[in-house]
Formats: sequence, C-alpha cells, structure tokens
Amino acid sequence: MRRLRGAQPMLVLIVLVALLTGLTVIAREISARAGFLVERPIVFFVWLGGLLIASLVFAWVVRRSVRRADSTSSGLLLVATALALASPLALMLLQHPAP
Repeated sequence: MRRLRGAQPMLVLIVLVALLTGLTVIAREISARAGFLVERPIVFFVWLGGLLIASLVFAWVVRRSVRRADSTSSGLLLVATALALASPLALMLLQHPAP
C-alpha cells in the first residue's frame, strides 16, 4: 500500500474524471427529450456541481498525500500529477497569446 500512496492523487483524478463523464452522459440522455434549451442548462449544472465536488475530493486527497509523502518516489509521483494537471492549462494559455 505504501507504493501506491504517491500515486493516489493520479488514481483519484482518473476515477473522478470517469465518474464526472459518466454523470454528464447520464444527465444528457435523461434530458435529451426535453429539447436543447432545457438539456444544455441541466448538463451545465451537473457538470459544474460535479467539478466542484471533484475538486474538493481531489484537494483533500492531494493534501493528505503531501503530508504522507515520505520518499523520493512519492514526491516524483506528486510532481507527475501536478504536471498532468498543468499541461492542459498551459495549452489553453497558448491559444490566446498576448498582443
């Protein structure tokens, strides 16, 4: 179990992404017959609520993992998790360069 301690944030992130995607698909399928003007806000609120809950759970897991990181490999796995989260943000910043 100690070997997986450093990988917990990455594993939790993958599980949360899968859950949020599944919830969004379910919300979209349930509200699809109501029409586009109803479906879009429902999916948006499910996505927004899911992101809020997922960010709280992820922050809790990262905080706990940082406190328990006792080896170099655990630290490197935490850095890999941070890079995996930062890379899409960096790509987004490249889409809108400063004038």
